[in-house]
Amino acid sequence: MIALWMQSFVAVADAGSFSIAARRLGVTQSTVSKQVAALETHLSVRLFQRTTRSLALTDEGSAFYESATRALAAIDEAQAAVGPKGDVQGLLRVTMPLTLAESRLIAIIADFLEAHPRIQIDMSLSDHALNLVADNIDVAIRVGRLVDSGLVSRKIGLARRVIVASPDYIVRAGRPIVPTDLQAHNCLLYTLLATGARWGFAGGQSVSVSGNFKTDSPNALRIAALNGVGIAVNARWLFERDIQSGALEVLMPNHPPETMPIQAVLPSGRHIAARTRTFVDFVADALARDPLCAID
Repeated sequence: MIALWMQSFVAVADAGSFSIAARRLGVTQSTVSKQVAALETHLSVRLFQRTTRSLALTDEGSAFYESATRALAAIDEAQAAVGPKGDVQGLLRVTMPLTLAESRLIAIIADFLEAHPRIQIDMSLSDHALNLVADNIDVAIRVGRLVDSGLVSRKIGLARRVIVASPDYIVRAGRPIVPTDLQAHNCLLYTLLATGARWGFAGGQSVSVSGNFKTDSPNALRIAALNGVGIAVNARWLFERDIQSGALEVLMPNHPPETMPIQAVLPSGRHIAARTRTFVDFVADALARDPLCAID
């Protein structure tokens, strides 16, 4: 029973709300309130400071939170250990960029679900970085360097990027040969790129570029390039079919853009369930066999 009380306590602490915790656990708010109250009675301490407008952990609550998350992780490990090999179960909430999901990860997830039929996946697709705690995300797959150092990350692959343009654009504006040539071209800007309008290349060179079109959508970037608006840079998987069909051409193959890490990102301070670790390992193994994503 105490494990159930602890689960409710950790859910409330993570959510900062009894009602949100109840919704995430799939129970009533009254049930969560009673379980937390029972835990406080059992421990003879107050775990939360409650007012009509706020909810915060007490000093004792903060200390107990660390122990509770470790205890829940140990329980999860113990249950996995006595079940059939690889028998993980439960709901796994994941988030990842749309184009990476469509081109690579959904196929990998299909294989994962076949291997682990007792797992349920709840997937959020966004090119923006969601708040893992506020949105109750178990694991995020992200491309690029992390800005939030408070998160736990594991590098599971590399995004190999290319610079592309349509044949029509190349006929009209010419073909850049070296990175500095890009300064004379209309470059399409992806606003979620951490380096902004400065494009980096293997070997450490970087060039400031400019253009008349920018977007936070990789697919909009691709469509603009297909329509001859300008030169684009992004992960090769975004353009692969267009490159194969000849609708886009790879530019400056001797000066490839710098690669970007693909990372599995986890909330810090939260116990990591066996199903989450199993999922991350599975995705990492699959990407290691993908020539567009494998780590050198």
